[in-house]
Amino acid sequence: MQLAGKYANAKTGYTPDVFPDQRVMQALAAQARDPELKNAALDFQYPFKLSDLQNSKYSPSVKQSIMNATIGTLG
Repeated sequence: MQLAGKYANAKTGYTPDVFPDQRVMQALAAQARDPELKNAALDFQYPFKLSDLQNSKYSPSVKQSIMNATIGTLG
């Protein structure tokens, strides 16, 4: 699988464990009234490690919203 986003050109052996549906994440960003949630949905629309989300700058409620949007996509 080819990675997208910030790891597209990385040769670091990065192995994501969450594979969100990009359409769902873009829809979440489009309907989000909270700018923080919109940014997070766009940041985490590509495969990522759960630890990336947990260690991100986003508030706990936004992190939970991202997790709710990616339920069933854990590798």
